Amino acid sequence: MKLSPFSAQDFATISTLGLEFAVAVALGVGGGYLADQKWALAPWGTVAGVFAGFALGMYIVIKEAKRLEKENALKDKK
Repeated sequence: MKLSPFSAQDFATISTLGLEFAVAVALGVGGGYLADQKWALAPWGTVAGVFAGFALGMYIVIKEAKRLEKENALKDKK
């Protein structure tokens, strides 16, 4: 009995995207924190890092969504 409309591959893709998003934000925060320590910018380096990491994470998610949409459109044509 299938309980979900998603396949195992869909769950793997969703998990990967979530992890990539989290890593992008974590790297942004880490880079901002290091900038705070090096140039005494506290807390603005960390704040900028959060926004930069979030923007990078969203870019990754949107790029992957477009790729999947294109892949599904090609499947539907066949």
